[in-house]
Amino acid sequence: MTTTEFSHPFSVDKLGPNPKKIHLEATTDEIEELCTRFDLLGMGYLKGHVILKRLSGKKIECRFETSCKITQECVITFKPVTNTINLTFQRVYDGALNQEKDEKEIEIDVDASDELDPIIDGVIDLAAAVSEELGLEIDPFPRADDTDFTEYGAGPDITEEEVQANNPFAVLADLKNKSD
Repeated sequence: MTTTEFSHPFSVDKLGPNPKKIHLEATTDEIEELCTRFDLLGMGYLKGHVILKRLSGKKIECRFETSCKITQECVITFKPVTNTINLTFQRVYDGALNQEKDEKEIEIDVDASDELDPIIDGVIDLAAAVSEELGLEIDPFPRADDTDFTEYGAGPDITEEEVQANNPFAVLADLKNKSD
């Protein structure tokens, strides 16, 4: 099993027939590593809980509810932008999924209602699922409040007359008029 920046492995053998609630909270070191991974200026907290429920002998449903407070850099003003992200999602893990790397043929059931995640070596990394979902929810282009970006272009401001004067068709028309 590979380790991630934020990790909380759970052995599926510890889950009985009754649902189990597990609290998740990132440590200071894990927060620093997540900030590096997601290019954040900072993270105030990352905490929540997950409820695990056995669906069948090898399938386990996990319902996650987590929240975090992140600080990013505004893409326009470069000022810090702080947001709170609340995540509520569900994943179903299946111990019957075969993870053999030598397999050349993969069967996919398109009629399956849920995507299944594998249980690797009898362990589910609950915090890794939270990290993956967090990565999807972070705004890739954060903007500070009252920041409007309506102008496009990287060069200096030019006037409409300069645009018309540099229009290639206008130049051709001038050449044609001079030749007549």
